[in-house]
Amino acid sequence: MKRFAIISVVLLLVCGGVFGYSLHHYITASHTVEPTVVAPSTPAPTEAPTEELSLNTDTLNDNGIFSAYYEKASAYIDSLTTEQMVGQMIIGVTADPSTAASDVSRYSLAGVLFDNAYFDYMSKDEVRNAVQTVRSAAPIAPILAAQEEGGRVNTVSSHASFDDVSFDSPRNILESEGIAAVEKVEDEKANFLKSYGFNLNLAPVVDLPDMYDQIMYSRSLSNDPQVTSTYAEYVSKFNQAKGVSVALKHFPGYGTIHDTTDSIVVDTRDATTIRTTDYTPFKAGAAAGAHFIMISNVVVQNIDPSHTAALSPTLHRELRDTVGFTGLIITDVMDRTDYSAYADGRNPVVAAVLAGNDLILVNDYAAAYNAILAAVNDGTIDRSILQQVCTRVIAYKYATGLLH
Repeated sequence: MKRFAIISVVLLLVCGGVFGYSLHHYITASHTVEPTVVAPSTPAPTEAPTEELSLNTDTLNDNGIFSAYYEKASAYIDSLTTEQMVGQMIIGVTADPSTAASDVSRYSLAGVLFDNAYFDYMSKDEVRNAVQTVRSAAPIAPILAAQEEGGRVNTVSSHASFDDVSFDSPRNILESEGIAAVEKVEDEKANFLKSYGFNLNLAPVVDLPDMYDQIMYSRSLSNDPQVTSTYAEYVSKFNQAKGVSVALKHFPGYGTIHDTTDSIVVDTRDATTIRTTDYTPFKAGAAAGAHFIMISNVVVQNIDPSHTAALSPTLHRELRDTVGFTGLIITDVMDRTDYSAYADGRNPVVAAVLAGNDLILVNDYAAAYNAILAAVNDGTIDRSILQQVCTRVIAYKYATGLLH
């Protein structure tokens, strides 16, 4: 009997333990939350600009020559990625037909300047096809630029295939035949460029040197501000009407600076002389609707001694406010010389954007693209600046029919 009692107690304890375990398992199972599955970390996709970037037309209230297209341009860039918008700030100088089309596509470049070497050994038809190839490759209708100043700077017509074309320097034509002959040649030049697919001529030179040993003497028209102003006004009105934009250069003017081998050119003239003389042709061209003004890399000692013109916020304000220019400001080629000493400790192309340029002209457009993109992403270049610049560039493309 005693053994039976002991066995009974043991069985009761075992059953109680089994029941308790089962009850605990049931309660635990019924209240367990499934673990959260965390997806592997992946980079966030590049998104189109958000709403904080879409109201730029309020701040870009300049009543400019492209302002009728600002709203349309703003809507267009809402569909662009940050990377595409950065590309629309750059015109790449290209000398290599084998890479130009792919690079325009890869970086969404605003356009290209065809270097003189690009067309070496090409026939006329090959030149036309080469320009069309780049046009077709661009994801956004591109600016296709040449430099046909006349005289020693003719990047297309200087080639052997164009021996029947002769664009003499404006100065030579003016001295031998007068201003009417200069205007006639400018008409021919615009028709010539248009026929080969170009839509921008990085010309004319409206600097005002008066001696043969000064930097822009052979490339300029005259030292007379009024004659040169007439020239700037004519090409702005009539060449552009033919579908070829012009870029007046090189603001604020190289003036009477003597030619030099120095990499950095310094203008030591007084500010009043520069503003009342050298600014005059730029004012005439701006009033006539010039689409572009190229800003130089000269250091103007008595206006902004700390920056080259292209990196100077002061000179950009003068170009906008004093000259009255509302078109596109484009740099001269940024990477032929090291301008870092004038860039406030920044990459010069980034400093150029912050100074107020719309388009950066560079040989190494990949490096420029990466520098600007990094500056946008880290906040050095505010996104509102990026959007305002792109609005003006895209508005230009609508105004000139590059975009529809």
